[in-house]
Amino acid sequence: MNRGQLAFLVLVNAMVSLVIALAVVWAFEARRPDPEELAAISTPRPEPILAVPASQPTATNDPAAATSEVIVPSPTPTPETQVEAVEETVYVVQPGDTMLVIATRYNVSVEAILQANNLSDPNFVFAGQRLVIPVEGSSPVTETVSSEEAPTAAPVVQGVRITGITSPGDLANEQVIIVNEGDAPFTLQGWQLQRGGGPAYTFLSDVPVFPGGSVRLHSAGGANTTIDLYWGLTEPAWQQGVEARLLNAQGDVINTYTVP
Repeated sequence: MNRGQLAFLVLVNAMVSLVIALAVVWAFEARRPDPEELAAISTPRPEPILAVPASQPTATNDPAAATSEVIVPSPTPTPETQVEAVEETVYVVQPGDTMLVIATRYNVSVEAILQANNLSDPNFVFAGQRLVIPVEGSSPVTETVSSEEAPTAAPVVQGVRITGITSPGDLANEQVIIVNEGDAPFTLQGWQLQRGGGPAYTFLSDVPVFPGGSVRLHSAGGANTTIDLYWGLTEPAWQQGVEARLLNAQGDVINTYTVP
């Protein structure tokens, strides 16, 4: 290859390189974003301004305006909204007492005693325990009644009655059914079921009877449960025309029933 040919090749290569460089520069300039678009992108968007509700005052740096703020006093409770205080008494739990027995004695609910003593378990009661009783100014229902006053049944035993005596004369099946038709629970502890001219059964243990509940006293022997009690007689206690009487712990006759 002579010198002329070599110079021609070098010139051609230079021209090609120049064309390629110009093409790259043109492509780069074509893809560059417009300055106005760049400014729009880089400019931060203003924060939205929330309107202040008309009922709320706007903040101000004016001291005079700050001192002119009106303070509305809070309303004072009227005498009508004040809760009347409940009288309380303290009772010392005796051996054999249950929460239901104590509530029945003072004519209050078990829930009221639990609330007054910050207790949650009605079974948590022991001898010697001091309980606050919210009696609302009333006396216990076990208070002695003078002979001049006519005995009346306590409100807690209203609706307690003998509703039937089944299978009279049949020792294995005869039973007396006692039902609580009232609105409050009570206990039969200390009560008696008497047969006219015959024996009497005394409820020695705590026998709770809730509203709508019942207790069945069987004449025959057996194992007592919460709703079935057994007298343990060796012969039938009931027959046609015999009167059954239900007495409370104070000896007041609450209800009578004659076997049909």
